[in-house]
Amino acid sequence: MAKKRTRLVERRTGQLKGEKILDISIGSVIYQLFSISNICKEIHVVQLTNASFKHFKQWLENDKGATDWSYTSKRVCHLESNRQEWKEKEDQLRKVIKGVYKWDNHETNSLSSKLVPQVDCVISLYILNVVSKTKDDFLRNLKSFTSTLKIGGQLLLFMVLNMTFYKVGSHRYFCLTLVEEDVQEVVINAGFIIEKSTLTKAVEPNDIVNYSHVCYILARKVKEV
Repeated sequence: MAKKRTRLVERRTGQLKGEKILDISIGSVIYQLFSISNICKEIHVVQLTNASFKHFKQWLENDKGATDWSYTSKRVCHLESNRQEWKEKEDQLRKVIKGVYKWDNHETNSLSSKLVPQVDCVISLYILNVVSKTKDDFLRNLKSFTSTLKIGGQLLLFMVLNMTFYKVGSHRYFCLTLVEEDVQEVVINAGFIIEKSTLTKAVEPNDIVNYSHVCYILARKVKEV
């Protein structure tokens, strides 16, 4: 195992950088963007469903019916140990979000440069397990997600490992089951070198979602494939 990790992970010290960042994550979540807003000038967000697009826009426009993310912004302010109020943190994030786009991954193999500008960094949380049925789908979708990423730009990827299902209400949904080596292999085949790869074990079993670990990967794009 150690030899395989050494082969796949070519550099182990990486820091996220960039002025323009693209986020493609599951649902209308925004907690991953609060700290990111400290280091970038523009955030562009892609939503894959009408419902998530609507809910994200409601929060962005400070609509009264929007999802309340204040518990997250308060937590981020606490973790960052600064004097910034949670409302200021939310306003800061709203100011740097320059576009929200609706995209159907079944209609095209890549994000159009006419839809999303070229970016320095792509962030993706937990969505690739859901939209991919096979490893080939995973590779195709990852290449599509990062098609507007500059050469030398970074990918910050969060994946759940050994995941078999998740539930919404009484409905149980399929997820692509992968191990860490699968994810690393696909990232490299998509034209990246891996700067950092970390595993976090699942906290406790439950009947809503079944998985063993969360995998975090920071990678750098070195070529178009």
